Amino acid sequence: MRIIGGDVCKSSLVCWELVQQPGKLRQIFSNEKRKFSKTKPDPLTFHANKLSLLDFENYLLGNHDLAKAKVKADALVLEPTGIHYAKVWAIVAEYVGVEVKWVGHQESVFTRRSERLPNKNDQADALALAAYTWNHWEQSECFLDFQPNPIAEIRNLYYQINSLLRIQSPLINRTRQQLAEEFPEAANADSENSKIDGLKPLFVWLADYPRTKVRQSNTWKNNYSKSCLLRYGVEISQFTKDFSGLLCQVHELEFQYRSKLIQLVNSEVFKNYNLVFNEFDFNYKLRAIILIQIFPLTRFSSRAAFKRRLGMGKEQHQSGDMQFFRNSGSSEAKSQLLLWCRLKIVNPKCRPITPIAKELGRKYDELLVKYSSDGNSRKVQSITRYFDKQIEAIAKIEASMAENPDSATLLQIKAIKLSTVQAKESFLLAAESGVEINLPGIENAERARGFKTLIAFKAISLTLRRLWPMLKKATCS
Repeated sequence: MRIIGGDVCKSSLVCWELVQQPGKLRQIFSNEKRKFSKTKPDPLTFHANKLSLLDFENYLLGNHDLAKAKVKADALVLEPTGIHYAKVWAIVAEYVGVEVKWVGHQESVFTRRSERLPNKNDQADALALAAYTWNHWEQSECFLDFQPNPIAEIRNLYYQINSLLRIQSPLINRTRQQLAEEFPEAANADSENSKIDGLKPLFVWLADYPRTKVRQSNTWKNNYSKSCLLRYGVEISQFTKDFSGLLCQVHELEFQYRSKLIQLVNSEVFKNYNLVFNEFDFNYKLRAIILIQIFPLTRFSSRAAFKRRLGMGKEQHQSGDMQFFRNSGSSEAKSQLLLWCRLKIVNPKCRPITPIAKELGRKYDELLVKYSSDGNSRKVQSITRYFDKQIEAIAKIEASMAENPDSATLLQIKAIKLSTVQAKESFLLAAESGVEINLPGIENAERARGFKTLIAFKAISLTLRRLWPMLKKATCS
């Protein structure tokens, strides 16, 4: 077997090839790492230009001086962090008939750290990717499954819409600043997007933007004729008009992409998924990100793996007698689940009337009452979060220094981590004994927000525990 791990840089790919079962990766790296300089570049670092891509093709096919085996590679392994840069190399590999396997960032990092490979080293990252793939070759669930259409199209549209949403805020804020000195009555006016074409009437009027599906309204024109600043000779500037035009274009694009995304999410292939999603009253964005992460459901053998993929899992990290947990999975899915929970479960007036939504609402209310009356539980949760963040930050520093295990600085870092773990245990013991604990840097308002967010996440955890068997029963594939 011939596996090529590729660490993606901004406009290049650093490769490492394995043709036999890897042993100790640190030793392999030490023996085979390639030395290079500005005058003598690394021959297995390929660049996104015509000549280098042709060289990369030959390397994949085994027609290269540095190919360890003169046969076509069984797989090119990439990490989807910076997916747009990675796609160049995936396209070339698929063109020459080499399978592309995608490995998650957490799996790549764990392999590198567990084998004590150096941090911030492109060759080491490429070796870790190749070794991980070799060791899990027969386990399809260990790799990310980038499905062909419509999932690929859903993924593209989802993140393109997110990009458009991020663009809007600064444009709107800057335009409203201009309106404050040109048309103050409109500066803070609430103008909703049209459900027909996605445009906001205020910005349409400011830019004199053409509309084909909606009849032009004179509302803002009439309002402007009564503006308090007209008598002083103040007019709408060209800058405001131009920015409003940009906003109309962005809103129009967002509407088109959103309509297409909704159509794809509701396509026949996802019929069984949507029947289940209806029970929770998921919005189109949450449906889209769940499908992106878990379709098809047959890839998951356990509820725990399902929850991890949707950002509601924990990864255990251990060093000697100390252990702590880090969040894992999709942060985007986790954010959308939290947003849905706050809109549909936290507020009793907005809760859906389905049996499962009623159950989730009751659970949230029970937890709210329980944790509001149980001061010790809140203290324990607050202390745990406070110290876990510190321990995780120290562990990251420790991991970055792993290549020098005997250094005095690393020993100091280990001592600090140990003392932090001991402090956590002491504070927890004091809190459970009823002692008043005030942690530095945590204000009451922040504690209150964190308390309600904690309850929301408990409700989300229950949501996924219910969602998993319901999707399985609905024979989602």
